[in-house]
Amino acid sequence: MNFKKLELTGFKSFFDKTTFLIEHGLTGIVGPNGCGKSNIVEALRWCMGETSAKSMRGSGMEDVIFSGTSNKTAKNISEVAITIDNSEKEGQGRYIELDEILIKRRIEREKGSKYFINEKEVRAKDVQTFFADLSTGAHSPSIISQGRIGMIVTAKPTERKSVLEEAAGISGIHLRRHEAETRLNAAENNLKRADELKRQQEKQLENLEKQAEEATKYKQMSEKIKSIEAGLYHLKLQDIEKETNEIKEKLSEVDKEMSSVKADMGHNNELIEEENKKLQPLRDKKIENLSTLQKINLEIGNLNEEEKRVKDLSIKLLNNIKVIQSDLEREKSISLDASLNEKRILEEKNELLKTEKQLFDIEKKSEIDLDVSKSDLKDQQIKLDSFLGKKLDSIDFKGQLKILKEFEEINSLTIQNLKESNIDEANRNLNKLNELLKNQIQNIESVDRNDLTVNLKELISDITSSQEKYATSYGKNQTIRSDSIKRKERIKNIDQELENWKDLKLNSEKMILELSERIKKVELELEENQKNPELIGISKGQNIQNLENTKKQNEDLDKEIEKAESKYSSMNEKLKTVQEKFTVLRENKARLGATIEGIDQRKMDLIYFVKNELKIENINNLLSLSDLNNVEKMPSVEEQEEKLGNMKKDRESLGSVNLRADVETEKFKKTIKKMEDDRADLVSAIVKLKASINELNQKGRERLLEAFNKINRKFNEVFTKLFNGGTAKLELVDSDDPLEAGLEMLVSPPGKRLQSITLLSGGEQALTAISLVFAIFLTNPSPICILDEVDAPLDDANVSRFCSLLDQLISITKTKFVIITHHALTMSKMDRLYGVTMPEKGISKLVAVNLEKAEELVA
Repeated sequence: MNFKKLELTGFKSFFDKTTFLIEHGLTGIVGPNGCGKSNIVEALRWCMGETSAKSMRGSGMEDVIFSGTSNKTAKNISEVAITIDNSEKEGQGRYIELDEILIKRRIEREKGSKYFINEKEVRAKDVQTFFADLSTGAHSPSIISQGRIGMIVTAKPTERKSVLEEAAGISGIHLRRHEAETRLNAAENNLKRADELKRQQEKQLENLEKQAEEATKYKQMSEKIKSIEAGLYHLKLQDIEKETNEIKEKLSEVDKEMSSVKADMGHNNELIEEENKKLQPLRDKKIENLSTLQKINLEIGNLNEEEKRVKDLSIKLLNNIKVIQSDLEREKSISLDASLNEKRILEEKNELLKTEKQLFDIEKKSEIDLDVSKSDLKDQQIKLDSFLGKKLDSIDFKGQLKILKEFEEINSLTIQNLKESNIDEANRNLNKLNELLKNQIQNIESVDRNDLTVNLKELISDITSSQEKYATSYGKNQTIRSDSIKRKERIKNIDQELENWKDLKLNSEKMILELSERIKKVELELEENQKNPELIGISKGQNIQNLENTKKQNEDLDKEIEKAESKYSSMNEKLKTVQEKFTVLRENKARLGATIEGIDQRKMDLIYFVKNELKIENINNLLSLSDLNNVEKMPSVEEQEEKLGNMKKDRESLGSVNLRADVETEKFKKTIKKMEDDRADLVSAIVKLKASINELNQKGRERLLEAFNKINRKFNEVFTKLFNGGTAKLELVDSDDPLEAGLEMLVSPPGKRLQSITLLSGGEQALTAISLVFAIFLTNPSPICILDEVDAPLDDANVSRFCSLLDQLISITKTKFVIITHHALTMSKMDRLYGVTMPEKGISKLVAVNLEKAEELVA
């Protein structure tokens, strides 16, 4: 079988689906540390059935699922698939006939792993056994993970022997032997449990046989009790028939007496009906009179309320007239005030208009005077500006500015000298500054001030006079203008007031008209209301007379009704007595009927019990089935019940009885027979399993010893080639049984004595372990070999010998080698290279280069 390719999806750092082709010859995997090279080896082992999360460099198996990066979210599923070509129909097992086999393992978060062979779900054991038959697997020496070479060296002899077992091809035998031993242990345990269960069943069978004897005696007594019960029920049914006949005779007598009483009741009912016909019209007449009395009283009450309402209305109307008259006087007063105010305001308006016309000329003259004084003040200001401008032009401002800048410069230098503690230089600068100040003071004092002062005083005096004149004109003008504004505002307000008074007068006149109309209506309503008391009095008199007449008629009716009701009551009492007698008779009849029903129910219950408990369908057969058959004198019910009670006590003295004991006895006998048959099958299976285990052990020993001899020879040959001399051999230690023994390596490099491998240097240990691995391939080649950085501890010379040995192995075996390396010399010997990179942090990518084709193209 040939491994074709490995497919990874979401496994560790391989986010996208990645395909790794496994081709003939040497395939190298290269890349920087931490890029994910070893993840390819772990993916292969994981798909082959690895169950240890620690071997996968994780704390849990779900750690193999891509956990995400800063740019990629974590996945929930990881999947690895191995495709195997079986077109040559090699190998063994049930898949040998398939041309191509696809082994797949999938893990989902929180759901665990699933295994598939050609898309059919299988057990992990099936996958592990499949690869074991191919002399490979997750723990095969043909897959050497990073650091595994060192483990071969440091492992105990018993652990190291697994390498020999893989080479002998007995890993599958070990798995089958382990399964057979597990089944053997289970069969032996089942046999022990079956024997123990059989003993328990046999013990129970003895008890059941005793119970069956008691059950037989119990059933015989039960049959006798059944015959006594049949006689008892026969006697009870005879008593019921006799009692039923006696009650039926009493019931016939009651029916005759009830017929007589019923006729008497009919006669009395006819008399009462005739008397009731006479009494009813009197009662109807009395009800009619009572209704009339109630109606008259209600009418008188309504008239009293109407009388009170009329009086209240008259008082209310008089009050309304007074209120309206008061409102009318108030409105007339308002109308008069509005007329007077209107006249007064018109007079005020005319007076203001006349005053405004008279003061118009004075206001014009005031404004002219204000303009003249304002013009004089401006002329004086212009003169002052001209004078000051001429004098300022005579001052040398530029020269003064230059002198001030010199002052500033000398002052800054002095401050700096003082900060630097340069006292002499500071004193010189201060003397220079004092000299400049004296010169400037003399220049200012030399200026002639007399002419400037005289002219300036004259100008100031003229300006002051003009300002006073302007202020007087301005104040007078403002007063006149303020008075004019107030007059105009008052005229405007007068117009508004005049309009308001006119509106008030108009509203008052309208209100006077409305109030006059209202007072007329109220006076008319009052006049009409004063006619009502006379009409109410007449109506009250008529109703009082009708009330007296109706009361007298009512008294006469009461006397007639009392006489008729006395006669009716005596008849009714007589009828009641007859009815009571009839009721007693009817109750007696009902009681007798209920008694008959009770007796019938008792009879039905007895019949039901006979049919269901005694299983006798025809009650006529009770006597023939009972113990009273052919008895001349029948016993009483009490005697039969006593006989039944004694028999039941005898049966109860037997205690609790298992009535199904005989049935259960037969059932237990069949169960014990079946258990004996099953035990024979178990014994047969145990014998076969032991024979099978012995056969597997024999085959395993033969293959192991054969492989040991071959590997021992090849181990010495490969060791000699890699070390350029020396000797090496293997030994089985710690047990005479090859299957239980350990494997020890004794080597002697050139120039050294024979010694244990643990005493060698790191490079020598690595070469020795490689010698053992390659010796295994020469003896029993595996379809694939994975070497993860096994050349790391070797120097260049040893790497060269290691690569030469790889070339020899390829030429004589069909093994496909996948080598992970960092060594340039090893890379140069590869037929093809796969580069593992991380273009994005945390995500591995695979890049392939075929070196054989590259060399052909160069050639």
